[in-house]
Amino acid sequence: MLRILKANPMLSLVLPILMALIIWIVSGIFHNQSADVSGLPMFDVFFRWITKIHFLAVLLGLSLLILEAFIWNTFINKQSLLRQSSYFPAMFYLFLYSCRHNLINFYPALIASLFLILSLKRLTESYKKEKALSEAFDAGVFIGIAALVYFPATVFLVFLWIGLLTMRSLIWREWLISLIGFLLPFIFSLVYYSIFYTPETFWHEKLVTAIGHYKKIMMPGWQQIILIASLAVTALVSAFFFLGKFTDNVVKNQKISALIGWFTLFAAISLIASPRRDACAFSLLALPFSFIFSNYFVRTKKKLIPEILFMILIVAIIVNVFF
Repeated sequence: MLRILKANPMLSLVLPILMALIIWIVSGIFHNQSADVSGLPMFDVFFRWITKIHFLAVLLGLSLLILEAFIWNTFINKQSLLRQSSYFPAMFYLFLYSCRHNLINFYPALIASLFLILSLKRLTESYKKEKALSEAFDAGVFIGIAALVYFPATVFLVFLWIGLLTMRSLIWREWLISLIGFLLPFIFSLVYYSIFYTPETFWHEKLVTAIGHYKKIMMPGWQQIILIASLAVTALVSAFFFLGKFTDNVVKNQKISALIGWFTLFAAISLIASPRRDACAFSLLALPFSFIFSNYFVRTKKKLIPEILFMILIVAIIVNVFF
């Protein structure tokens, strides 16, 4: 199957889109449940009404997912991170965001992913520029919007500073302007709440409760155990391959790969910070994992092991969605 997908690039794009459409339509029909958006700043103010109309939430969620997959795939190919143009990053991005029925919805982490992709893109554009105040500011604004919609994404402020240090030398003006950009969405939101609500509502009910009420972690079912095991094995194999090929790139691509590695770490930290720790909290890991998986499946010379891992992953996703 992998050989067929590699030999037919358009098939590796059309097939996952069709599969995602089937999964989202079928799961959207049989799992009619609203996303839990309580305690998340601004999302419930502007988007809660969408979550009440299930078919609209599924439609907007799928549209946003395909848009993000396209932007992410274009970024990977433009930077030549896989040594060749491929639709594998989009394919794995779609698969990972469709692997559980409670991901088939319109929820804060999905919106946050879009702005985190844009922030990562702006960070890479600062490479070797004499002045990168605009890039640092834009990246800060994007992360600020992501944190405003999905508060655990606040940890990516530290990722932003590490990213600036990775792509550039230490320039205090860029760090300061990035912090201003990060705070700007919160300032606008505070003004909005001051006009239509009360500032106390914004700070206490919207921000404090976003990290203050942890739900008890439920024991996973056998479907989830199969999915977690298949993802863990694939991630372990792909990560070893990724680290082994890390220096086999030009300097810029090494720095971008390092950024994706840091992104993985902070996505995991945001999972710990999330009070729910459900599939939606795990979803931010889909961004770096889609690249790390693609790096392995596109560049590996082995034939049998990648085919087995790929088929196991597909079967695990189907089992989790339809059983």
